[in-house]
Amino acid sequence: MARAPVDLCEHRRRADSAWSERGVWNEIYQDAYRFTTPYRRPVNGPSGSDKGSNRTDHLFDNTGVVSTFRGAGQMQQDLFPPGQVFFRLKPGPITKLVAKAQQRGMGDNGGPPLDDAAPAPEEKRDAAWFERQLDQVSAQIQPFFLSGEWDNAVSELCLDLYLGTGVMLILEGDRENPVRFVCLPIDEVALEPGPYGDVAALFWRTKMTRRAIKAAFPKGVFPQEFEDALEKNADDEIDLSQDFVRTAKGWRLVVTIDKCETPVTTQDYRTQPFVAARYFRVPGETMGRGPALLALPSIKTLNKVMELTLKAAAIQMLGIWGYRPGGTFNPDQARIMPGAWWPMQATGGVMGPDVTRLDTAAGRLDVANIVLQELRTQVQAALHDQSLPDGGATPKSATEIMARMARVKQNYVGAFGRMIHEVIPVVVRRVIEVLYKKGLLTVDVKIDQLLVAIDVMSPLAQALKADTHKTTVEAMQMVAALEGPQGVARRFKLDEIIPEMVKDLGVDSEYVRTAQELTDYDKQASAQQQAAAMMQAALNKPMDFKQALSPQEDQQQAAA
Repeated sequence: MARAPVDLCEHRRRADSAWSERGVWNEIYQDAYRFTTPYRRPVNGPSGSDKGSNRTDHLFDNTGVVSTFRGAGQMQQDLFPPGQVFFRLKPGPITKLVAKAQQRGMGDNGGPPLDDAAPAPEEKRDAAWFERQLDQVSAQIQPFFLSGEWDNAVSELCLDLYLGTGVMLILEGDRENPVRFVCLPIDEVALEPGPYGDVAALFWRTKMTRRAIKAAFPKGVFPQEFEDALEKNADDEIDLSQDFVRTAKGWRLVVTIDKCETPVTTQDYRTQPFVAARYFRVPGETMGRGPALLALPSIKTLNKVMELTLKAAAIQMLGIWGYRPGGTFNPDQARIMPGAWWPMQATGGVMGPDVTRLDTAAGRLDVANIVLQELRTQVQAALHDQSLPDGGATPKSATEIMARMARVKQNYVGAFGRMIHEVIPVVVRRVIEVLYKKGLLTVDVKIDQLLVAIDVMSPLAQALKADTHKTTVEAMQMVAALEGPQGVARRFKLDEIIPEMVKDLGVDSEYVRTAQELTDYDKQASAQQQAAAMMQAALNKPMDFKQALSPQEDQQQAAA
């Protein structure tokens, strides 16, 4: 089927509308970046180019910077730990129901058949078998997330997400790097809202040299004006727009440059090729708001208080000096240094000295340190910088461990669902599409959360899952105290509870027995118990055991 043409006029109208709404956020994001992550903004920002400039001269207190980096780093550890597997594919709820029905034999015992092509009873598999098949697919995908490029992109994404919005592209690479992860500066991105609070389009505007644009799109169709300028001024930077728009069948990339009447190139994708995560989202707003924006008033106040404190300390140390004009002393030529000589006409007398120090009030109440400490505490609390001090030679106590786990569960629990929904499923679907297209994945798995779902295995998700089983474990302990171990096995379906607990704790399904393996294990254990009982009987009554094993004629003679 032919690809539908791109209406460039309509497309640019949508882009201009999105950028118009995006312009409202320039000032607030600019302040947040200046006081929390000054080196994260691109050199060609909304206020012009500041390449090579010093972006930290206005900072007098770095509590906001340190706490932002520490909080963003902790977020990465809690959600996307470097060097660790943070997701796996698992059977969805419908697959589990089908597997459970096949295991119980609903189609063979008078119940409704599962389907017309149901396998024979000996070919039926349980949920553990399906999990092993999906684990094999997960094992082919997960190594591509263990690269340094993914960790670096996620680190930048968490920094942007701490301010409110983080954007990452998942692109098709070459043979050495099949999947590329690129985090985009938020100043270069505008989002178009979808009908359900999601993102319907992403518009990325950046500046690149003509040489780089030609290398990035070697098969693109460029206007003749661009080709002529490429030969003369290949290193001049021009505006490049790379826009990702949702279509009826997926997503479409539209690449344009200034003064072009047709797109340079277009490309269609089945899955969403970018991540647009928002920490918090105010109803009616497309961009997100993060902890850094909540802490920004306190950060700016803390910075101003620290500035005034340093100025007051400089006045106390160097003082404010006065001199008599028209005399011998010239302040423009005087040097303030040890051993310096100042020419003066008088050092005292009725008129007083030519130079004198104007001391401030001797008695004063210094409340700056109290205000600074209070503001630092507020900033650290707003940025989730509440981790316990690093342990030294003394082992961590149970109270410290419990406090750390409570912090992990409480810091992002409100935004956990949004961050997970807008990042992990989007990235995994896109990586599967890229790997299958390049022939590195044998199965094109469709993740719909019904037949195949994504199980998040990050430390935060594990802590939340452990909480869900807490009541079950407490109930089993209570029953064991009242009725003994037999009461637990009598009242609870341990063969269903234990596998769910083991999976939620992150144990690989390869180490969990299937239903058939459990049956074989029970038979083997029963045979071993019978053999042990016979051996014990032989040791207790050897004559009876000997007679039981002797031929029937010998037994009749012994009886006669």
